[in-house]
Amino acid sequence: MNLEISLEDLLKNGSHFGHNKKRWNPKMEKFIYGEKNGTHILDLRKSLPLIENALKFALECSKNKKKFLFVSTKKQHGEIVENIAKETGNYYVNFRWLGGMITNWNTVKNSISTLNNYDNILSSDETVFTKKELSDIEKKKIRLEKTLGGIVEMKSTPDVLFIIDTNREHIAVLEAKKLGIPIIGIVDTNCDPDVIDYPIPANDDGVKSVQFILDSFKKVLINTAEEEPKKDGEKSNE
Repeated sequence: MNLEISLEDLLKNGSHFGHNKKRWNPKMEKFIYGEKNGTHILDLRKSLPLIENALKFALECSKNKKKFLFVSTKKQHGEIVENIAKETGNYYVNFRWLGGMITNWNTVKNSISTLNNYDNILSSDETVFTKKELSDIEKKKIRLEKTLGGIVEMKSTPDVLFIIDTNREHIAVLEAKKLGIPIIGIVDTNCDPDVIDYPIPANDDGVKSVQFILDSFKKVLINTAEEEPKKDGEKSNE
């Protein structure tokens, strides 16, 4: 499988744009090419091998049936994160990261059970609840779905976290580190790349940048899932 992506594609999608130079993290200095109009510009020649390394890691994880949790609570990335999770058979958080979402998994599982119970009540043809009670249950369901809708089918803590904007999602980073869960993370010029196992120095705000990078990972995860294992005794065509 070809895991290569081009500098031209990264440039075309604005992956080189960093943050205002006043907001930078000195640990990102080695990934910064320079600045323009007060904004740092990332050196995509240094980003590229790190992206390819993260893609190789994702490929191996996918081959071994590992499950990914995609995380971004930025409004502009909500649909992107949801789509890649659903299309690759994984999970997502795109509204709010609850403290303890993976470090206090048993409590979160109880909340998921509550959400499923609300769904069963509302979908039932027979009910003992009044219209007002059903309306209250509907409101509670909607609130829970915003936070837990992307992990309803998740049976245990994920094998890998993919985080967009590791600064904003610092609680998710801390929880993953505590549990020893590897992190793939898009790190902009204001982030700390040292706390991420597979950092991707790139624009973590722009929709086109994030979409392009996640599409690269989506291809890897989908293609791996679609590969049918050879049956015992089946001969190769090679």
